[in-house]
Amino acid sequence: MTQDQSVATDLPRRKSRMPQKQRVSMILSVARRMLAERDYNAVSVAEIAAECGIVEGTIYRFFKSKRDLMLRVAEDWMEQEYRIGAAYAHLTGTRERIYYLIHSALRTTYDFPGLSRFLLTEVRPDPNYRKMRIYKLNRTYTSAIREVCQEAIASGEFHDRISTRLIRSVVFGAMEHETWGHLRGEGRIVVTDVARELTDLIYEGMRNRNAPPQGALPLPERVERIEARLARLEAALTRDHDQKI
Repeated sequence: MTQDQSVATDLPRRKSRMPQKQRVSMILSVARRMLAERDYNAVSVAEIAAECGIVEGTIYRFFKSKRDLMLRVAEDWMEQEYRIGAAYAHLTGTRERIYYLIHSALRTTYDFPGLSRFLLTEVRPDPNYRKMRIYKLNRTYTSAIREVCQEAIASGEFHDRISTRLIRSVVFGAMEHETWGHLRGEGRIVVTDVARELTDLIYEGMRNRNAPPQGALPLPERVERIEARLARLEAALTRDHDQKI
């Protein structure tokens, strides 16, 4: 047997190695499925490895710990699920846009209770939460509510007696409270009903009932009012930034 024949004989017996990117993707996919089905403490790295057909040590080559792995799962999940879809760009009414944002967030929380529990009980209490990528992803989504309200205030549709920062807190605080029973397995909610009622609460509470119809004012005065509201909003946002809220 020649040397070339010996090499050719050995080749079929060698196992092909899965590319690193594909292996990490498989680990994340299995971990996400398990975390979606159960609590964080009920999922083990050994079980994830067995499901992937690899040894446990392989996972620790890519992730420092189980928590590090699950945090990456939660980040990827939030980036995928808590995104503003293309349909949002075609909505022009303030009420419709607020409803869309509230309903989307409620539906995601409702459909993925395991991941939502992990965020609330394991990630949010972390002292370094505000430095995490997942915090920035969450802020990107929740800031959309503020932007809608800022535009409505600038146009005169909403009054400006309540800060958009507080509106955001009311919206997402209420959603967290309403979904907590479901996340604990103690009850269910009707997502469309909660989204509608919360939208009505914000819209009717902020609607400017004292402003005259925009068409009743001369154009220069309408422009002046809008510019004044924008100036107040800019000042308020600057204060929020300075206070790191």
